[in-house]
Amino acid sequence: MFVGRKEEGRAVLLSVRAGRGVVLVGPPGYGKSALLQELKPALEAWGVVVWTDKLAPFGAFLKDLFRGLWDARIPVEGVGISKDLEADLRTWGKRYPSNDEKAKSLVKALRAYAENGVNRAAVVVDDATGVQGSMVPWLVALAEVANLVLAAHPDTLKKANTKRLWMRLDRVDLPPLSPKESRALAEALVERYGVVAEDREVYLSRVVALSGGIPGEIERLVRYVSAEDIVRNRDVGTGYAEGLAQREERGVALAPILLVAGGVAIAARYLGLARGEMDLYVAGGLGIAAFVVLAPWLRKAVVAR
Repeated sequence: MFVGRKEEGRAVLLSVRAGRGVVLVGPPGYGKSALLQELKPALEAWGVVVWTDKLAPFGAFLKDLFRGLWDARIPVEGVGISKDLEADLRTWGKRYPSNDEKAKSLVKALRAYAENGVNRAAVVVDDATGVQGSMVPWLVALAEVANLVLAAHPDTLKKANTKRLWMRLDRVDLPPLSPKESRALAEALVERYGVVAEDREVYLSRVVALSGGIPGEIERLVRYVSAEDIVRNRDVGTGYAEGLAQREERGVALAPILLVAGGVAIAARYLGLARGEMDLYVAGGLGIAAFVVLAPWLRKAVVAR
């Protein structure tokens, strides 16, 4: 379901058609992905669109970008375009083994495409939250040969060593939906999910009031919370954005604990080596192995939806 966002969508399209990149800014649940999907046909009518899901990890982003260029039949130097995408991907990986070399080859391919006199390609990234300072030089280079369209949380724009990137992009902020738009979305979702409420008018008014105009929260309330609980003003659970923020906070709180545990294991290993105590040395090694294997899984489990 998509409702509203006409001005924001128009601003994104105007930036792209003027040959500029744009960053779409909004907290979780504000409809950044939905707006990009809604704009995709209009972007494709203007030029080639290369769609990627995330910036991080950077190596995965580069592979997605290569796949997008391959689909658009935009050649990368030294790599043919055959009928087998995976074979061409392997050839590209062997010819350009490092991420820097891969990024350079993709920038060169997009530059050659832009110099053919056609509209520049639009590189859309649905989630730019994982951007790091080390990625910025290559993203700036991409912005010079293609129209970057990024979706990001407001805090992402405050990350260290990323200002150079944001300065090159137009910014479009997503505010909450208006009460009228919120109601229209709620009504559409009620029809989609077949929600039955004893007093439909009161139910819709409560959904609009509780959601605060956040599209993701409207969908959560309509889809997952009973109409009776909403009408009777019972506990309707944690809001979409609030819940995501709490999960991220738990992940951040877990990080120091994991680092300390890893440090203890490393210290035990070296202490065992220095003293010649094999048991301590082996225990430290096992601790390091457990840290390497389990740390990413534990953090993922904590912040998982």
